[in-house]
Amino acid sequence: MTGMPLPPDDLPKSRTGRIPQWVVDEAMGRPVEAPGFRSHGTPDPLKTTSDGRHGRVRPWLTAMAVLAVLAALLFGAQRLGISPLAAPGAAIAKPVNGPMPGVDEASAPLGSPPPLSGFPSARFRFEGTQTDGGNPVAWSPCRPIHYVVRALHSPPGGRRALDQAIAKVSAATGLTFVDDGPTDEAPSSQREPYQPERYGDRWAPVLIAWATPNEVPDFGVDIAGEAGPTRVTTASGDSTYVSGVVYFDPAKYTESTARSGQAVADTVILHELGHLVGLAHVNDPAQIMWPRGNSAGLTTYQAGDLAGLRALGLGNCQQDT
Repeated sequence: MTGMPLPPDDLPKSRTGRIPQWVVDEAMGRPVEAPGFRSHGTPDPLKTTSDGRHGRVRPWLTAMAVLAVLAALLFGAQRLGISPLAAPGAAIAKPVNGPMPGVDEASAPLGSPPPLSGFPSARFRFEGTQTDGGNPVAWSPCRPIHYVVRALHSPPGGRRALDQAIAKVSAATGLTFVDDGPTDEAPSSQREPYQPERYGDRWAPVLIAWATPNEVPDFGVDIAGEAGPTRVTTASGDSTYVSGVVYFDPAKYTESTARSGQAVADTVILHELGHLVGLAHVNDPAQIMWPRGNSAGLTTYQAGDLAGLRALGLGNCQQDT
């Protein structure tokens, strides 16, 4: 929006990564008129992390350090389902915290994103990039994105809006979405991406739920929705998304519908689904992925959003997940 001051990218954040409403208000010099959005990610369930401590290795400990590194590499390989002594082309073993590799994976992409019309926009950002620093972390286009929906607390028109938004994301990315039906799984900030007891030997489908502030505490403040994909590091060295969550506040959705109309209210669903497939916030109120609500009255994805969604649909197939 021409002439509108934009908040700096380095605004103070809470420990959960959320920018409090009053911080944005102060930076913009104006009140915020609508609830915002929040995204969050989850740790790689197949990846180990260090505790961050550092120390000096004495010379007489060098041999032990080398052995420790080798042991760590072997352990990490086993966690990822890699057999470090296997011959090329050998089958990949089942990971400790995930399903057998290749579940539901086709040999070629199930679809492809459409070409962009007009001059491509660069007003988009990704939630994560590969180790090459350029290509985004994305869902495998050779595997459908399964999802389940908890209907509890769903507002009038909520399911219709969700179905339409998923269709738009699928069309923009070329990714295939599969509805696995209803679920009674409750929202959780620590949701496990692998739940064989509930969903079988596969990555858990994306959980989509309308939630209360008791279930998602941020909904009690100024947040209308939050979402995040779960990534794993594959045997190829790439990262890919395999599961995730999408939560909406039904009260704020209903309020937005009464205030701005159904089409504008539905953009909260588009925004959160953008996070699910790998888009991050942008510092541009003319895009759906702007984090502070829809003051511009947008009703669908804009040029920057569409360019980012198309790039995410062109990710590599990941047969080793």
